[in-house]
Amino acid sequence: MVGERVEVAPVLADIGRVNMLFALEAGPPGPGWRALSGAGPKEAAAEVERVRERLAGFAAVPAGAVEWRVAASLFQQGLATRLLSPVLAAALCHGAALRARDFHRDPGAAGAPVLRTSQRWATPVCREPAAVAAHLAESVLAGVLEPVAAALRAAGARGRVAPGLLRGNTASALAGAARSLGADRPAVRERAREVVRLLTSAPPLAGTGSYTGRDAGGAAVFRRTTCCLYYRVPGSGYCGDCALTAPGRGPGA
Repeated sequence: MVGERVEVAPVLADIGRVNMLFALEAGPPGPGWRALSGAGPKEAAAEVERVRERLAGFAAVPAGAVEWRVAASLFQQGLATRLLSPVLAAALCHGAALRARDFHRDPGAAGAPVLRTSQRWATPVCREPAAVAAHLAESVLAGVLEPVAAALRAAGARGRVAPGLLRGNTASALAGAARSLGADRPAVRERAREVVRLLTSAPPLAGTGSYTGRDAGGAAVFRRTTCCLYYRVPGSGYCGDCALTAPGRGPGA
């Protein structure tokens, strides 16, 4: 039986200790802050250009050397990680349903996105995997990531990003969030993995990846079926869950 409303501020204070990707500030958005759910093609294109310049700076190459579609993919994957991590943790650890539509970002902040929510009270959610998966699908996937994908498609005259790639990015972000949360909060590790299994076995994430075993430390290993294109950034490499690093695969496979 789900109980009373959950106060959000103490939840955020707790889950923010997992790592910086779970951090979410409590309070109204400041001047110039933007709602993550309201990005249109123009805003999406501006975000992609910011990521493109950042990637070029890391690689010490001109921004034009980084493909637009690569920057668009990595922008979306980073956003998915920053949305899914706190929403997953709040639901599993505290039974609190955070509304991703209420998240705002400070576009002037350097480094990892600084997010804030004005949500003071959360609707309670059952901490069982099926209920948490349903909440993530509604709050994050449908609430923010699907509109962002549509904005990227509309903004992508310079390089289309395949819808399946973006769904794979979301699955990868979810699996990464579950892994980090499970490492810090062992009590919810198995339920976090089950949330991943449930979401990647049904639309819209069906076919995007799956668990393939465990590593030497006993942590579940997730393998996605697509590539985020990070390897196309000059001087970079492959992510640990990339489809191109599976046996018999390569950039030309």
